[in-house]
Amino acid sequence: MNLQPKILLIRQMAMGDVLLATPVVEQIHKDYLGNCNIDVLTLKPEVFTNNPFVNKVFTPETFKDLSYSYDKTINLDLAYEKQPLLHITDAYALYAFGSPDKLKNKRIQLYSTAQDKEKISLLQQSAIKSDYAVIHMRQDTWPSRNLSAQTWRNIVDLLLQETQLKIIQIGSPQEFAFDHDPRLINMLGKFSIHELKELIASSKLFVGIDSGTLHIAATTECPIVCLFTSAHHTLRMPLGRDATTAFVPVAPRIECYGCQAHFKPPITGVICYKGDPFSPPCKDLFDMGDIRSAIQNSLAKR
Repeated sequence: MNLQPKILLIRQMAMGDVLLATPVVEQIHKDYLGNCNIDVLTLKPEVFTNNPFVNKVFTPETFKDLSYSYDKTINLDLAYEKQPLLHITDAYALYAFGSPDKLKNKRIQLYSTAQDKEKISLLQQSAIKSDYAVIHMRQDTWPSRNLSAQTWRNIVDLLLQETQLKIIQIGSPQEFAFDHDPRLINMLGKFSIHELKELIASSKLFVGIDSGTLHIAATTECPIVCLFTSAHHTLRMPLGRDATTAFVPVAPRIECYGCQAHFKPPITGVICYKGDPFSPPCKDLFDMGDIRSAIQNSLAKR
């Protein structure tokens, strides 16, 4: 007879928010000395592929047909949205364990396979053939994080000017990629999240904005330059990485930076009160000098 307690952890979306729940799974497993079965219910099941602490991963579609119950359910949906002054990981820990201090290892984890690593190694040998940076120019929900094409072009040009690196452009097929320089390589839509981890891990620098890809980068020791707008960087920054690993946040030059924490919880969206809600001014107020300094400082620590 299997007497191990059955535990269900729920965090349905989004990608970054689900990634940030991976330390909670590991801590639950440690608290039970491994004598438990942890299932996960999520809309991003790929996050838990190969995770050694997870028994089964369900989506809402596959979960609804189950008839058995759990000894404990930890529902992290809206957990950080109700605690806007806490880092997401700390908000999860507060809900799951009663205190952020009870989460001992706050580092996000992705478990790549040998095949993931081999694919990236072959790519490096056949297509990249030199040192490189990775950039993600996000275009999705949350208007404050959708920088203009011109701003991204300026950032790409800074990378070309300040480094000799090739620039690997990643993201979904509808996001930005440029082709005005031979060092620019368009690889939109080419990788799983585990392959992205390995690609970023071997790069000299990751540049992006507050998004799920930031948290993929956080599973590596790669230097990170990340732009933040409505969410303050102290509430989203990577935790648990080596103290010498560079993480350089860049904020827009606007007094309401990080406004998201000051809306009434639960916070599931931000309606800008300073301008067009679909084109908030913060996303257009990054100083290229700040970004240049961030790139230089990050590479100096590599």
